[in-house]
Amino acid sequence: MISALIGSMIMSAVTVAMLLAINITDKALKKVGRYPLTLKERQILIDAGYDSIDIKNIDQEIKSLKFNE
Repeated sequence: MISALIGSMIMSAVTVAMLLAINITDKALKKVGRYPLTLKERQILIDAGYDSIDIKNIDQEIKSLKFNE
C-alpha cells in the first residue's frame, strides 16, 4: 500500500517535470530566428557575393518573420 502511494507521488512529480520541460522548450522555440545576423554569418554572405544592401535586406526579413501564427 505504501509502495503504491510512493509510486503515484513519483509519477506525479515526473509528470510535472515533463510539463515544465515542454513549456520551457515551447517558449525557446518561439524566439528562434529572431536574432540579427552575427558577424560570422555576415562574412559568409559577403564571401558568397552578397553586398551590404542585400545583407541589410536579409536581416530585415529575419526580423519580420512571424513564428507560430
